[in-house]
Amino acid sequence: MDHHILVVCPNPAVDIYAYMPQFEVGVPNRISEEKRYPGGKGLHVGMALAELGFDVTIAGFWGGETGQWIQKKANHYYPNIKFIGPELEEWTRSCYTFKSAGDFDDTEILGTGPVISKSDYELFLEAIGKALPEVQYAALSGSWPKGAPEKGYAEVIGLCQEADVPTMLDCTGVQLSNALDMRPTAVHLNRKEITEFYQTDFESAGKRILSNCEIAAITDGSKGLQLLSGQHTYHSLAKIDKVISTIGSGDCLTAGVVAGLVQNMELQQVSNLGAACGAANCLREDLGMLYKKHVEELMSELN
Repeated sequence: MDHHILVVCPNPAVDIYAYMPQFEVGVPNRISEEKRYPGGKGLHVGMALAELGFDVTIAGFWGGETGQWIQKKANHYYPNIKFIGPELEEWTRSCYTFKSAGDFDDTEILGTGPVISKSDYELFLEAIGKALPEVQYAALSGSWPKGAPEKGYAEVIGLCQEADVPTMLDCTGVQLSNALDMRPTAVHLNRKEITEFYQTDFESAGKRILSNCEIAAITDGSKGLQLLSGQHTYHSLAKIDKVISTIGSGDCLTAGVVAGLVQNMELQQVSNLGAACGAANCLREDLGMLYKKHVEELMSELN
């Protein structure tokens, strides 16, 4: 596949799946098993796109030994992924998901990560600017580390527009608010995120976001994906029998939508591919990843 996609992942992470029989408050708790994966929303997007056969470059801030581990581990899965962006002394964050009996099951604890300087940020933008001439699409995913300006994604979208590269945005909060002023090509949010952002009902929020982008991918849990464009709404729901893990499902859905858009698919097919990728993530044990064969199987059912 000739398409080259840039994934902007400002805040990568080591995702740790930690198993314990029971979590008890106020006493030592021993983890019985740990599994580590390269993580952060953009890492999930990038690895999903690599699995689908695209050329992928991931831009991030890479901190210390954990930052290097993320790159090495991702390249273990997908050797052709290229990494750009500044290397920092402070370690990249670690994020825990606990598997346990009782209410503590699937509790997530998200690490803080490094604090970036103005020069770190400028090096980050410089690396992105150098990569853009070879890129056909850019996916912008996740949070930013401490020290980053609140218009980080807005500035990245500006660089992409100067290079005539369309953008898919998946973030929340002030970064989303500022980035929408730049009119990204597409935006992905879930039902809770978009209704809280606009402080209105689901349908009204969907109409409002289209004043700031061309395409909105809105996920609604078990009800599937709504892809909004102009006056048209496309719906897709990929059903699976056994869910292994939903972590990273939204990121894989983002990857599927980007994959469809960069190939100029009809929007119903884009919606189907997004839904299939989100569901395929639930069938793979590795956190935030999918298998292409599962995507193809789900797509054949949707079609």
